[in-house]
Amino acid sequence: MMLRSGVPPASVFRLGGGWQSRCLVLSASQFQHILNDPGRTSEAFVGHSGHALSLLSGVRRGMILQDFCKKELARLHPHSTIDEPTTASHCDGARRSASNALYDFMLDGRAIKCRSAQLSWDKANNHWRAIFHKVKIPCSGFRDEAPFDDLYLTLFSPDRLHIIRHDLQTGVSSTGKRTESQGHRISVQGTRGQECWQTARHQILNKFLTKGCELVSSVDLSDVEVSNWLTQQIEGLTAPQDHAYQGVPLSQMAPQLRGLRIEEIAFEVDRILHPTCSFSRASLEVDWVRAGVRVEFKSTQMWHNKVRGNWRCSWQNIKCASRGVRDRDLFDELWLAIYSPRGIHILKHPGGEVRFSLHGLQGQDDGQRIQVFCSQNVIDVWEALDEMLKKLGEWGCQHLVTILW
Repeated sequence: MMLRSGVPPASVFRLGGGWQSRCLVLSASQFQHILNDPGRTSEAFVGHSGHALSLLSGVRRGMILQDFCKKELARLHPHSTIDEPTTASHCDGARRSASNALYDFMLDGRAIKCRSAQLSWDKANNHWRAIFHKVKIPCSGFRDEAPFDDLYLTLFSPDRLHIIRHDLQTGVSSTGKRTESQGHRISVQGTRGQECWQTARHQILNKFLTKGCELVSSVDLSDVEVSNWLTQQIEGLTAPQDHAYQGVPLSQMAPQLRGLRIEEIAFEVDRILHPTCSFSRASLEVDWVRAGVRVEFKSTQMWHNKVRGNWRCSWQNIKCASRGVRDRDLFDELWLAIYSPRGIHILKHPGGEVRFSLHGLQGQDDGQRIQVFCSQNVIDVWEALDEMLKKLGEWGCQHLVTILW
């Protein structure tokens, strides 16, 4: 990708209209060994009909697959009545939006909940897996009954969608303190060491079906009608950031994998900045340790906020000190990165409570977040980036490195 004129190739970087901050500028070519590693999950989806769907964020893909499940159940039950959910209230009395309803729709008077998961490779455990998150299943000690009558799971793999009616037991596990507020996790794995995703998918489906679940539908993603419908749904969710990132390195990776690759690059950057220090990535609390200094790393893409009409960056799940939750930060240094159409911009947070905020109830357990917005009248992504970098500098963040594409 060609850089816009005016972007300096030397060791200074432009911040919001002036040469206000000096930082190390590196070329992305130094990290090709990381940028060119698509990961086993992405490799499986490339060249298959599910590839475009795999590139969406989990939230956007989940919205599409929920609608698909609803559409497929309507096809399978042509004489049934489907109604939209009745919105209730949160525990604090606030009204729930339709997207936060306790169930997704009614089918002949029964409340239906849909959850979806992408078939993915777990490198640490050397197997393929499917994990469905945030399912409020009835379980002693957490809740007496589910807020729905039937649970349908959609397993998304490179070439097919499988819809399973779950038995509320198979693969269910708790998620620690978050279980009460967010629900359980449903996780089913293929055999350890089985690298073929088709074989692993068969194993996963077999585990579901032999335990009491029911396979409701299996749909080929290359089917013309299905493919056309999915294409329309994906295009309907296209946002300004999708256009801004076209052709940008890492844009053809799933968001979770892209975050891991950016973290790997940041780790190498830290080693460049501190060549004489010892490093370890064995810590379970933070992303790496440099000479005894615990470093936590968070990255984000630039997003266009439809409601506010501006660009923003948001770093989530930061385990900092929080009254009533934890009495100390779980790190010594916090690094923030912006993945932009220009490159990767890595900054060090100044420490303390600068710009931290809770993200609803889940922030109490998952951590806090930092958000930065640009002005509403800024439409151009390059100008928005400059403005947000300038704001971060004004908050006390130190701009460490920019890696230019």
